Amino acid sequence: MEEKIDPKQLIKTLRVENLCKKAEEYYLKLPYPFFQMSKPFAFIQEAPDLLCKMGLLLSGLRLGKSMVVMDFGAGSCWLSRFLNQLQCSTISVDASITALNIGRMLFDQFPIIGKPLQPPKFIPFDGYTIDVENESVDRIICFDTFHHIPNQKEILREFFRALKPGGIAGFCEPGPHHSQSPQSQYEMRNYEVLENDIVLSEIKRETDEIGFSDFFAKLISQPDLELSYHDYMEMTSQNIFPQTVQNHILTSMENASLFFLIKGKYMPDSRGHLGLKHTIEIAKTDFRVKLNKPLTFEVTISNVGSAIWLHKNIQEIGVVKLGIHLYDSDLKLIDLDFHRSYFDEDILPGQRITKTISLPFMKRGVYHLAIDLVSELVCWFENMGSGPKFIKVIVE
Repeated sequence: MEEKIDPKQLIKTLRVENLCKKAEEYYLKLPYPFFQMSKPFAFIQEAPDLLCKMGLLLSGLRLGKSMVVMDFGAGSCWLSRFLNQLQCSTISVDASITALNIGRMLFDQFPIIGKPLQPPKFIPFDGYTIDVENESVDRIICFDTFHHIPNQKEILREFFRALKPGGIAGFCEPGPHHSQSPQSQYEMRNYEVLENDIVLSEIKRETDEIGFSDFFAKLISQPDLELSYHDYMEMTSQNIFPQTVQNHILTSMENASLFFLIKGKYMPDSRGHLGLKHTIEIAKTDFRVKLNKPLTFEVTISNVGSAIWLHKNIQEIGVVKLGIHLYDSDLKLIDLDFHRSYFDEDILPGQRITKTISLPFMKRGVYHLAIDLVSELVCWFENMGSGPKFIKVIVE
């Protein structure tokens, strides 16, 4: 019986350049990369697990539209394509130039629905450095790649360098005993690839030394668990967790790792929905105006959430404006986008601002105005729990 391969010993003998060469050889041998391009739907037996983990990874990254996301170890760039569909701008990084060319083919043959914010970028990786500027990316996503990296601390330093302050790197990787599985042993013995264990305590120690400010993980539950009606009702109505559920979660956490690193102080902004909350104050809520004469009033708005309200961005994505809905006398909607008003600066959490609004009315009648804030192409604040302020207008 052959002795099991220890990945730590393998790291001492494998050169980074050789591992990069192996990655290129793998993609060069593919006759047609259909399965690599069609992830996460390439294999029906793998799709549920991949989709489950992808959802958790996207959730932990706290993405916002127009963010610059580095897809590290992108392979055929299937995940980069989905990130573009979410209206992020991607930088696909991989050691295999052939893999990146497959990614270009994927984007060409299966473009996203709608127009991408910016053309996707593809950057070869030499095993040591990533050819991006300092503090140039909002998020880094590493899906099933980091356990192949022998010089992990060196790459974590590169991630730290590339991330903007407040940026997040997210990882979906195998667990702490990955190297000992039969498949991992087979891969290392026959193909000289690294199938390393992911030990979170070791990574935490390294990231602390590098300067990452926070480290958090996601609870993992593989999608194959099924509950009887009895167990389900006990869990939901009596808070009784069957032993099968506890065992399932522990096994899931042993076999996979979903963790996230934050650089500096994380603060959400209006490119995403997290932390959007306001209060609106208006001294008077009943008005009479003459036809074709403007209605003028003051609105005081406070940012009582945790997110920065941006006042400018590419294609106005996530730009926060004061928005007004127009209703008739019976509160039936006439115009959802009756009015928009810009802010002159970013509005920070805790900040308070007063705006003067002037609106013309071209038709006599009784109207109601709902005054709210909107993060353009993201959401109305009302949908996040901040109610609009209503005023009544009689146009004579």
